[in-house]
Amino acid sequence: MTYGTTAEPANLFPVRSTFFRALRSDPMSLKMKLVAAYLRRTQHPLLASPDKLRRALEQPRTSAPVPHELYQVNHVVSDEVTTPAGTFAVHSLVPATDAPRDTPLDICVYLHGGAYVSGLDVRHWSLISDLAASGTRVIVLDYGLAPEHDAEDALSLLDTVIGDAAAEAERSGHRLRLAGDSAGGGLALGWMLTTGHRDAASAVDRVGLISPWLDVTCSTPGLDALVADDPWLHPAGLRVAGEAWAGGRSLQDPLVSPLAATDSVLASLPQVRVWTGTRDILHADALALDGRLTACGVDHEIRTTPGAVHVHPLTPTPEGRAAQQEVIAWLSGGTDSD
Repeated sequence: MTYGTTAEPANLFPVRSTFFRALRSDPMSLKMKLVAAYLRRTQHPLLASPDKLRRALEQPRTSAPVPHELYQVNHVVSDEVTTPAGTFAVHSLVPATDAPRDTPLDICVYLHGGAYVSGLDVRHWSLISDLAASGTRVIVLDYGLAPEHDAEDALSLLDTVIGDAAAEAERSGHRLRLAGDSAGGGLALGWMLTTGHRDAASAVDRVGLISPWLDVTCSTPGLDALVADDPWLHPAGLRVAGEAWAGGRSLQDPLVSPLAATDSVLASLPQVRVWTGTRDILHADALALDGRLTACGVDHEIRTTPGAVHVHPLTPTPEGRAAQQEVIAWLSGGTDSD
């Protein structure tokens, strides 16, 4: 008697099982996926189109004010600093404790991102507030935006504010840190690499960079391979913003493109730590900086989060919260081992 072969039972839910296999192999959390989808729908079209970005730059742009809830955990003093380029807001935050507001603390100067064309927003204020609440005085510069302002204008503002912060830290025996995200990270590193203020720069003992933009030409090796997977940034729009920000300076000036700095200048940097995600075209900049700093013998660390989008420590995701805690701990830490 011949028996037929018994067929394997049919999979009633093939799509579902495939879906779960994909989830297991994908490093991103569900919230990170939602953030990425939101960015691709709302932000990516603007940065992927130079014409759209140029039209957007014709409209008035302002920074988000200090959120009211921030005053519940921090004392905030807002002032203005006048330079040859104009008058700019500078905010100082300290934790709201029983100690006098002028109690000396370690200082962190923070420079916000936004491709040099967009100001402070609620994401920046959230990180800044938590950093201040950790026991650090945070100084926030609302620097002028391109195309109305450029890197030269920012340089005079940073020289003034960081110079004053360095003098204050020296008087009180406290530490001075410099940090920034995206374009702000590029500006922070660029300022450190620009000669003419070496005394103030030498007072900075740590530089923290979140997804820094380190080459305004977006020509870093490996960047093009990341374009398709980045739901937010695109080199087409970034180049427009970068050219406007450079102003009269060369696009290869270290102030606007820190990766263009010579090894001898890079070797002068203090401790550097970088936070980067792999779904970000500027991940290429972070990797390039890693290679340069290694060759120059600079004490540094690159913290990479697989599947994370641009400036992920500022996002409301599990990956973002974990990275933000690292950022705050490192910028407020007191020893090399922190």
